[in-house]
Amino acid sequence: MTVKQYDMIEFSVGGAPLCAEFWQDEKRVRAESFLKAAGEYAVRFMPDALGEWHYRTGEKEGSFECVPDEGVHGRVQAKGTHFSYEDGTPFYPFGTTCYAWTSQEDALVEETLFTLKTAPFNKIRMCIFPKHMPYNHNEPPYFPFEKDEKGEWDMEKPDFRYWDRLDRCLSALREMNIEADIILFHPYDRWGFSRLGMEKNLQYLRYAVARLSAYRNVWWSLANEYEMVTALSLGDWDTIGSFIAGKDAYHHLIGVHDWVCPFPKKKWLTHASIQSGEVRRVAAWKKEYGIPVIIDEFGYEGDLPFGWGNLSAFEFMDRAWSIAAVGGYATHGETFHREDEVLWWAKGGKLYGKAPERFAYLKSVIEEAGALDPVSALPKDPNGNDWNDWVRKLVEGFPAREQWQVELCFAEFCGRNEGHRILYLGRQCARYFELALPEKGEYRVEVIDIWEMTRRTALEAAHGKVRVELTAKEGMALLVTRLSGENL
Repeated sequence: MTVKQYDMIEFSVGGAPLCAEFWQDEKRVRAESFLKAAGEYAVRFMPDALGEWHYRTGEKEGSFECVPDEGVHGRVQAKGTHFSYEDGTPFYPFGTTCYAWTSQEDALVEETLFTLKTAPFNKIRMCIFPKHMPYNHNEPPYFPFEKDEKGEWDMEKPDFRYWDRLDRCLSALREMNIEADIILFHPYDRWGFSRLGMEKNLQYLRYAVARLSAYRNVWWSLANEYEMVTALSLGDWDTIGSFIAGKDAYHHLIGVHDWVCPFPKKKWLTHASIQSGEVRRVAAWKKEYGIPVIIDEFGYEGDLPFGWGNLSAFEFMDRAWSIAAVGGYATHGETFHREDEVLWWAKGGKLYGKAPERFAYLKSVIEEAGALDPVSALPKDPNGNDWNDWVRKLVEGFPAREQWQVELCFAEFCGRNEGHRILYLGRQCARYFELALPEKGEYRVEVIDIWEMTRRTALEAAHGKVRVELTAKEGMALLVTRLSGENL
């Protein structure tokens, strides 16, 4: 028997729960069973190393060969303030938000998957529990669990129709190389899932981890707007995060999305998942957390009568570029009013906005440039001297959460790595811009129009202090590429 690397193998293990073992040389993995059908338990496993694996499921033992799967890079992991696949291939999350798409009728689910095939997204934020809020008034076809004789949710009775369909959705996403950022709890609830109590919460989580963790493309998002789930305290969230980290043998990524207050650093927290339109704070958050920062919600392209759902496409892309230019990651969402209440952000379906193609263009630029880290936007003084001696040292003495405010004096967003520098000018309408490049080297400077999605070479083989001619237009960025010489 052969299994592809990072694929999933499933074993039926009979009518009683058990814990299976998988091993290769000194490496051992324990996998808990889950109820797959009435009276039938199953165990799932994802081999991450090539070669022969052995397993024991109760009284049965066996082995299989793990073989390569061309083009598959493994799980996404956090590395410093960025992400990479398990084999080292960089991963730049350009995700979207589609909260309740798996709680819709089959035809709409299939339409969403069809849309995703040609969309630029490589991550999708999605809930397990259905949502109740504007444009989310329908009853789902299935719930994750059944009710007991008292009318209360019974975590020992999963609705197999729900979980089987979720399996199909996760498998389809995996085939499209889309990461599933699974939201485990949220406050927008009329069914009682946000008020289960900790005992039932952990029963539910144990089932979800046992069933879903063998998918290589799964991430865990403990909550959407964790502060709004008032039945749970910060201590409860820490308990939940520790529980997930302890049960998930594959160590998938774990984040917690906020409403107002970014979730505090925890040992199990792999990346910051933040809701904020204050995109100037991204560089400070990267410094504060020391892990990747995803602005999973900074407003949506749309026309709803809510502040979070009526950004113009240009405003959306302005924020996305501002985030990406300093090495943060931006998540898409779309909220155009429809009488049938089928909005992408809520239920999926089709995309209607002008942002997705420009989001794809930004993605292509970042994939070319590589992972970026923020560069201070503080300029030279009028004599050409670096302001380190007073302004920068003064700023560094401020609390980390407040340093971003100084950047309000300087409107550009700047990030770099050894070979590239991106400087996004935002809403500036500059006629020209002066750059200080290393003296020892040659560098290409390109001007990018983020709306028109065009690039033109302004300078070739440049070095030292240079002037870049612009067009006095908003939404312009500079891409500097090292051709030779010193790193940028």
